[in-house]
Order: sequence, then C-alpha cells, then structure tokens
Amino acid sequence: MMLFDPNKPFFMGNLHTHTSNSDGRMAPEDVLDLYRAKGYDFIALTDHWKRTSGDAYLRDDMLVIPGIELDYTLPAQVIHLVGVGVDECILEAQRNGGPQDGINRIRRAGGRAILAHPAWSLNTVETIGCLKGLTATEIYNSVSGAPWNGDRADSTDVLDVAAAHGCLINTVAADDSHFYTGEECSSYIMLQTEELTQESVLSALDQGAYYATRGPRFNQIEVTEDEIRVSCGPVSQIIFHSDLFYVKGRTVAGEGITEAVYPIQKSRSESFVRIILVDEQGRRAWSNPIRVG
Repeated sequence: MMLFDPNKPFFMGNLHTHTSNSDGRMAPEDVLDLYRAKGYDFIALTDHWKRTSGDAYLRDDMLVIPGIELDYTLPAQVIHLVGVGVDECILEAQRNGGPQDGINRIRRAGGRAILAHPAWSLNTVETIGCLKGLTATEIYNSVSGAPWNGDRADSTDVLDVAAAHGCLINTVAADDSHFYTGEECSSYIMLQTEELTQESVLSALDQGAYYATRGPRFNQIEVTEDEIRVSCGPVSQIIFHSDLFYVKGRTVAGEGITEAVYPIQKSRSESFVRIILVDEQGRRAWSNPIRVG
C-alpha cells in the first residue's frame, strides 16, 4: 500500500496563525501577503475566539480557509483547539462548555478540530486520549520554541507515548505565528488533493493524505505486511519511531540519504511506526503514525 497517490499534487499549507484581530502583531491582509509570497497554497487564520476570514476564498492563487482557536484552562494544563473550515455557528462556543464541547461545536460548524501544541500545553496522555473527534494534533508548533517560548515546540515524545497507549492521532506542523520575528513560514503540511478548495482540503485531512514538515520532503511511503519503504529528498537521517523500546538499525544515517527500509517487528507485537526525516540543517519532517501488526 502506497500512502501517497503518485497522480496527485502536493499543496503547502499552514493551519494555525494569528493576526491583529486577536493577539497577533500583523494585520490579516499583511499575514496573507506574507505567506503567499513564501509560496504557500493555503492558510487558515485562527484567531482566538474569533472567526475572522469569513467564508473560504482565493486570494490570488492562495486558498484562505476560515478558522478559529478555542482555549481552555484546566488544572496544571491548558487545552487549545484549532478549528479549520468552520462556519459562523462556531461563534456560539463558550469557554465554560469545556474542551470536548469545543470539539463538538467545531464539528457541528463543519470544521475539523486540531489539538494545538500538546507539549507546550503540558497535556498528559490521559487528557489527549479523552478528547474525542480530533482530526489531528500538532507535532510541531514553531512559536512554542525559543526565543518566543521555552523549548516545547516539538511534541513527538508525548504523542509517541500516547500512540504506545493506543491513541494514534494524525499530526500537523504549524507556525502559530504571533510575533512575526522568525517563527512564521517555517512549519507546515504538504497535503495531497486534486483541487484546491476548502472541501478538498478537509477531505484530505480526514484521509490523512499529508505529512508535517519544517523542510524535508517525503516522496513515498510504501507499507507491506513485512516492511515499510521510504523515499524522500536528500536527508542526513531517517528515523523509525514505534512503541518498542529498542530496535536494531531503526535509524539510517549518512549524507544525502533518499531511501530506507524498516522491517516491521511482527514477532514483537509492534503496533505503530512513525517516520521522521532530519536534514543537514536539523529540520524535521514527520509522517502520520502508521498502524501495524
């Protein structure tokens, strides 16, 4: 089984960013111009508790998708939910309804719910596992790292633990831009669809037809009963994460690597595999977790 359709193009997009309509430091029009100039094909403006972009529309050749971010404070952690592709009824959401109510309202508004920056939010495996109806979660969030925050941009660790406990959630990378001093235009998804519309983007999110990246590119991931084959642009490492503590040869390292093969550990009851690419600059790309066994 090939995870990517060789006949469909990839589109580059960011599903989490802020403007001066909430706590971002750039006006919406300037944000859109910035991302379009950097080659983005689609973007969602996700201001806090505000649906700012109206219905989906094309700004020149970039798709602008309506979005929102709902946030909730819990003991010792917070829950931030990005709603992508929501209609106006999402504005009825209330903070006192709680995170699950927020997810439900995002879904009722026609959108898809993404759990934002779980490492930054100090989310536990138990909390993540209790949230029903999520389409994805952020495995990397640019503004959650230094110098804008502490070093909690990368959520791979907590999501690996969640997956090892049976909670496999597809993953995106996003900027969560607020300051526009270097965090913008650096973390994104590459999504496959036949046409660039809100409906097709949401459908591709449902199908998991995308990967998260800060630069490296996957070409293809092929999964058989016995192994996983990866082809990609030149990188310095291809890493295979799973729910097993140790697997010999699970990292392939060198210069200009473009492919690797991972034998699925069927005899050890391996349950999932996540593929990570690392380029010479240390930038990463992440596949969605692949259920095996």
